[in-house]
Amino acid sequence: MTENPADDLVQTLRKRGAHYVIGAEGRPIAVLLTLEEYEHYLDLLDDEADSQDEGIASRLAQAATQPSDEERINFRDYLSQRHGASPAVSS
Repeated sequence: MTENPADDLVQTLRKRGAHYVIGAEGRPIAVLLTLEEYEHYLDLLDDEADSQDEGIASRLAQAATQPSDEERINFRDYLSQRHGASPAVSS
């Protein structure tokens, strides 16, 4: 037996593979996560926050639409519009 009761609790949880913390009334009050599960949970929270951001949502919607051939411009024209000057042409 170990000297620290907290160590006994940790060993018991590891042996049983417990995933829930039970309160005095016998109901689950918390969930135990591995570090990997916790990191995944944080990623999901970030994704949820991003999905509610109107700016990101509009950019994603714009990126998802495919322009017709008439709307497409070639890369050099795009660069000239973006930079406001003619792109350098190398031979």
